[in-house]
Amino acid sequence: MKTLVTILLPLLGFSAAHAQNLSQMTNPTAADVAAKFAEPPPEYSSQVTWGWGGAITREVIARDLDKLLSMNLHAAWVEPGRNPAGPYLSPAYFDNVKIAVEEAKKRNMRLWFDDDGGYPSGFAGGKFSEETPDLRMRALTAAQQVPVPTGTTYAQSLGENTICALAYNQDTNAWQTLAVADGKVNWTAPAGNWTIVLPQWQFRSGPTRSANNSSGQKDTEHSLMDYLDPQADAMFREWTFDQYKKAVGDEFGKTFLGFRGDEPAFGFNPWSPNLPAEFMQRKGYDIRPWLPAIAAIQIGRGGRGGAGAPVNLDAAHRAFADYCDVWSDLFGENFFSASAKWCADNNVEMQMHIEHEEILPQLAIADGDYFKCMQDIQIPGIDVIWHQVWHDVTADYPKLASSAAHLSGHPQSMSESFAAMSGNYPTPNLEECGWILNHQMVLGVTHFEYMFMSASTGGRGAGGAGGARRGTGANPAADQPQLARGVAPAGYRYLNDPNFPALAAYVNRVTYVLSQGRPAAQIGLYIPSSSYWFGDSAVDAPFLAVEHGLMQNQRDLDIVDETALSSRTKLAGGELVNFSGQGYRAIIVPPVDAISQAALDNLRALAKAGGKVIFLEHAPTLVMGKNFLTAKGPADISWATLEPTAEVNAKLLADLPPPDVALDQSASWLKYNHRHLKDAEVYFFFNEGPDPVDLKATVAATGQAGAVQIWDAHTGQTERLAGATRADGKATVPLKLAPWETKLVVVSAN
Repeated sequence: MKTLVTILLPLLGFSAAHAQNLSQMTNPTAADVAAKFAEPPPEYSSQVTWGWGGAITREVIARDLDKLLSMNLHAAWVEPGRNPAGPYLSPAYFDNVKIAVEEAKKRNMRLWFDDDGGYPSGFAGGKFSEETPDLRMRALTAAQQVPVPTGTTYAQSLGENTICALAYNQDTNAWQTLAVADGKVNWTAPAGNWTIVLPQWQFRSGPTRSANNSSGQKDTEHSLMDYLDPQADAMFREWTFDQYKKAVGDEFGKTFLGFRGDEPAFGFNPWSPNLPAEFMQRKGYDIRPWLPAIAAIQIGRGGRGGAGAPVNLDAAHRAFADYCDVWSDLFGENFFSASAKWCADNNVEMQMHIEHEEILPQLAIADGDYFKCMQDIQIPGIDVIWHQVWHDVTADYPKLASSAAHLSGHPQSMSESFAAMSGNYPTPNLEECGWILNHQMVLGVTHFEYMFMSASTGGRGAGGAGGARRGTGANPAADQPQLARGVAPAGYRYLNDPNFPALAAYVNRVTYVLSQGRPAAQIGLYIPSSSYWFGDSAVDAPFLAVEHGLMQNQRDLDIVDETALSSRTKLAGGELVNFSGQGYRAIIVPPVDAISQAALDNLRALAKAGGKVIFLEHAPTLVMGKNFLTAKGPADISWATLEPTAEVNAKLLADLPPPDVALDQSASWLKYNHRHLKDAEVYFFFNEGPDPVDLKATVAATGQAGAVQIWDAHTGQTERLAGATRADGKATVPLKLAPWETKLVVVSAN
């Protein structure tokens, strides 16, 4: 494993050598992990959102940190709020940052800080609007059209928002890109039915909840930046990250663990001045003649399974897919990966989640491609803030975060949980909170952020003085006595439950163990990201059905993306091995519209080496080389297995590698998370259902004999599991689980 990881690491966008231990895979023994199980290191503690609204002082900070410790929380994420005496990014604000780090260090606690003064990330507390308005976010808009009769000369100066000048012949459908000199066009129309077409852009931002907003509202007063422009991204880090480093000094990367980003996204077709040149370099053709058609295309606006635009593989939609591919590349590289690299180079880490992780067609509009965004983020994430995870919802999307971590060799993935579970949505009691947390942990999430605790100032969080933070459903006056004590406002009262500290300690133990060693899923399920760019909302259903069906049959998996299959895994024997040293012995491809030739070549090599490659329903329609526009198809998959349906049936299960967990009876509600330690296998079982489970599970084991233990995450105690047996490199363990109960089983080699 060490040799393979050494081979893989140079493929990363930056060296992981500078990153601290949290972002590096470990290979401890079971004894090493057991020694810290009862009291995990504070770096592994879940964090609470700590809203700094009102007048923050050393007394407030100390009181709140003591409160968190009493709740078994050893970490907090600071979310700047409205504070006239110390506005976000002011010297007074950073004085409070320094004090918070000093007080946290005294208590052996850890702090994370918002990468901006609210959400979404990327407005730098209003500095882009106020100081560098030319670096604000831009949108591609509809083109201006001017008919030009034959023989007529069009001589005009182009407006500053005009991207280029095109001439379109409606008789022949031919396009010309017109020369522009000194901002002017001078062109005489030849014979034909000609129209001058002028593609346009405009400054446009999604709304931001800024701590420095003059009204305390969520609006567009403080514009987001142009995420696609590396100059804007560098300026953002200079205004934010660099200032924290100056304020914190030697505790940077120690008490100060890093930053947490929140929901950077677009809500429209983005534009940036550098896009045409980048597009030409990456795709090999001029995007400008396609801009009028691209501006008219809308995809993914419907909800999951809802009516989006019909699937269309014509030339315009292929160019649109290329456009999405390029802007999502630039978004991933210039904002996400560059921020992660800054953090790695400065010995801190980046947590991040984006928009619409639970609705992939909408994510395709907002962020382009989840895995391009998260490829280098040290702790990739999701949010579970309203009704995305509940008993009446099929919600496997936490697999996005854990899979991104596994693919890139990071041990942790995160979830922002419980932010808006009030008002129109079910408000969980503490037991239901535990169910939601266990659901995420069994899908691989290993770090949590609990929403929300206001600073004990009597002020508000990022929602502004006198205005409730998103989703609280709170009345400020009614909340005031709670705020003065530094506890959770209405809508987050699960934090005030007297049994919450016990739940927090339990979660800290489980996530610590599940952050150790390396992941063990043998199956990769290809995510159809590019299909959403073609408006193919229909592909969502089979993808999700296969994902869920495999887990109902105790076949654990990771979601794998185009980049993973084409360049970020290596063939080793009959496996594709990721940066965690985890090997995929089988890859399943749902009925997608497109796949790259590079990914197909690697899948063919996997099949030739003895791995399993399974396509569902049909071969990919298009095979992409340099671009989608010239892609051909369908793909030749004669070397692979083709299943006629996208169902998880007996035939599909038989095609897959032998399972690492086999039950002696059906139990679709039973899920598990499996990780390898140096000398042991760790299995976290969760009975998600309403009925008890009483069965035997045969699990893959290291060695022929050794201890089988139960590690009780509620108490921190470990003991032998009575009734367990070992034979033929496997262990058979009795599993008796009440509804919603979990068990942490460790099978050692000796």
